[in-house]
Parts: sequence; structure tokens; C-alpha cells
Amino acid sequence: MKDQPKETTGGFWYYVSDEQLAAFAALSDFERLRWVDEARQFTLMARTPETAQRQERLRRGECITPDDDKV
Repeated sequence: MKDQPKETTGGFWYYVSDEQLAAFAALSDFERLRWVDEARQFTLMARTPETAQRQERLRRGECITPDDDKV
């Protein structure tokens, strides 16, 4: 995993190997769409109520963090 950053400063990051990229590239369009839909369904099931509220506010074009309300 030679391309990983040496230290993180916040947020998140992840590494995708060349093998993982090649495996995804080998999928058919239908398989890629199914993969994306499964990831979407997982994130919907795993999200917290706070995350759900923020996503709804974002869809409506509203601010999503308490600090944004003060600006």
C-alpha cells in the first residue's frame, strides 16, 4: 500500500488498490449499477437519524450544520 498518506489531518480517506480498480473495471454496466445501488441501500440503512435530517436539509438546499445557521 505504497500510495497511502503518511498521516491524516481529519475527515476520512481510504486506499483502492490497482487490483480493486481492475476488478471494478471488469464489471458489466449492470453489475456496476447493482454495486452502486447496494452501496446506496447500505448507507440508507446504516445512517443515523441526525444524518437523515442533514441529508433531507441538503436536498432542500438548506444548511446542514448548526454553524451554517449563524452565517
